[in-house]
Amino acid sequence: MLKPEQPLYVYELKGGVPPPFLNLEGLLGVWPEADYTYLFFTAPADATLQLFFREHPEFKLTRHYQLPYGHWQQLAAREPLVIDRFKIITREQSVQLLPDEILLRIDPGVIFGSGLHPTTRGCLRALSLLYSTVNPAKVLDLGTGTGVLAIAAAKLGAQQVEAVDLNPMAISTAAANCERNGVTNKVHLIMGDARENLPEAELLCVNIHFDFLKEFLDDRAFCRYRWAVIGGFLREKLPMVRELLPSCAMVKEPELEEKGWVTLILEMSKL
Repeated sequence: MLKPEQPLYVYELKGGVPPPFLNLEGLLGVWPEADYTYLFFTAPADATLQLFFREHPEFKLTRHYQLPYGHWQQLAAREPLVIDRFKIITREQSVQLLPDEILLRIDPGVIFGSGLHPTTRGCLRALSLLYSTVNPAKVLDLGTGTGVLAIAAAKLGAQQVEAVDLNPMAISTAAANCERNGVTNKVHLIMGDARENLPEAELLCVNIHFDFLKEFLDDRAFCRYRWAVIGGFLREKLPMVRELLPSCAMVKEPELEEKGWVTLILEMSKL
């Protein structure tokens, strides 16, 4: 992980959908936030981004700034972050837990999935709610980021979790977080695009940008899972999501919403 004094060069872009993996020199991480995308670099990346904008004219640079990594961590962390029965911390500290609470030790670096974003919060709430009534043993987490959902599932009772991401920085971050939480024996990290060859599982977790989410909802392979937790879209997209859902999928109540972002729990029937 980065040292507190390590400088971060942050570029704020507006418009467009971030590609699932960006191979840009010095890129540490990508942080999507509504209509904006934040790119974190280890050094000034003006020349690199000029080439990126030529290939992706749908993006516009709105601002850029520099700050120490330690300052970013202070901005990103509100500790302990309490989400349903989860308590999330990013630094070593003593935390008192109630009997039914679960501690998640997550150092996000600059990878999406610290628990601050409403989509992550909604998915954590959905996992907690789902595991209060059923106990899926095998879980597939697509776009794992920091590994927070995969780790949460493992701590809730999943025996095997396949966690997939295209970003090698996300995989290394998730691996470190799995070790911090003592779940390396349960969580198997996979770097790559698993959309065409998805592993078997009982529960599918998909917390990915809406434009990528549509591909999964329009695939009959979606029906082979018993349950699904899907997030990454605003309420205005909910009618479209419902239309895209395959006939096998039934939306379980309640719909979960965090600051306009919706998370659904789905139960699939056999066709």
